[in-house]
Amino acid sequence: MARFFFDVFDPRITNYDLDGIECADRAAVSEEALRALCEIAADEPERYLDQNLRVVVRDDAHRVVMTASVGLTAAWHAEGEQAARDAA
Repeated sequence: MARFFFDVFDPRITNYDLDGIECADRAAVSEEALRALCEIAADEPERYLDQNLRVVVRDDAHRVVMTASVGLTAAWHAEGEQAARDAA
């Protein structure tokens, strides 16, 4: 297994992975990157509205081998806005 490093970039902070994670193959690297994005975005979803959250994966030679990102958007529609006001 090879070691990969998962650096996280969001609009406010950059977190460089200094420890890395052992991954068996490309599928495992992809799964780890996507899982990290989902967990980070789920923790504070409002923070990532209309923002880009990105994970850049480096191999043990520090070459970028993968980039994954997620962007969250939300929009109220006219009927939904009224329903939300009525429910409040």
